[in-house]
Amino acid sequence: MNTVTVDNQVWVRQQAAKWVRRMLKGETPGAWAHNTESEVQFAVAQLGLRPGDQVLDLACGWGRHSLELASYGLRVTGLDLSHELLTLARYQARRRGLQVNWVEADVARLPLRGSFDAVAQFCGNLITWFADRQETLDALERLASVLRPGGRMLFGTDDWQPDLPGRSQHWDEWNGGAAIYRQRFDARRRIAEMQMVVFGPGHAREEFWRKTWWPTHCDMEALFQQAGLAVCGRFNAFADEPYDPAQRGLVYVLERCEE
Repeated sequence: MNTVTVDNQVWVRQQAAKWVRRMLKGETPGAWAHNTESEVQFAVAQLGLRPGDQVLDLACGWGRHSLELASYGLRVTGLDLSHELLTLARYQARRRGLQVNWVEADVARLPLRGSFDAVAQFCGNLITWFADRQETLDALERLASVLRPGGRMLFGTDDWQPDLPGRSQHWDEWNGGAAIYRQRFDARRRIAEMQMVVFGPGHAREEFWRKTWWPTHCDMEALFQQAGLAVCGRFNAFADEPYDPAQRGLVYVLERCEE
């Protein structure tokens, strides 16, 4: 059997399942979390957070940043598409005695209301999650709408490149299955296309595709302005060092403009 699915949400859930499989094979979350404390310290400082502030952690996964933020006395909402990763996050929260509001949802269809003091996203460039410019703008406007006026947003990655990287491929396997991950890029349209081929028991083959827009710096900052978000800071990583455009990485700190 060979099934093909072209759906960004399904692709993300399948990618998350890879991390869950690795945890179930015995790899501990702590092995991947060596920068968590310093990243959260950077976020708390850049977002101007104080105990009791409300923070939304996007793509929270199994909750490593959400839990660290909660340990600062912040009121944290962790949002992720993956039911399996959120199950692990709830377990970690109970084990550490920390309270986090976990929400299973897609940021493109944000179900939240209210007024957060800050939004943070630590894994990947938020702007490259969406299929095209309009979908990206819609998501930014939705996130800005849940920020209080003057509230801040932090997101980015230390491996961001302004130019599209070349093709790549890697392999993952586990007891009972395996997967191939490929990506390729259309430099003219600035579209990134990802393919995931999963082989399960009985050699069943499932193929998942995802397409996202890969904007330039100028594209991104034009969208911020349209969404009512002002750029307060640029960094190459989650660290207080001056931004160098010649280096890899791009982390933004944005502020919702006063109404």
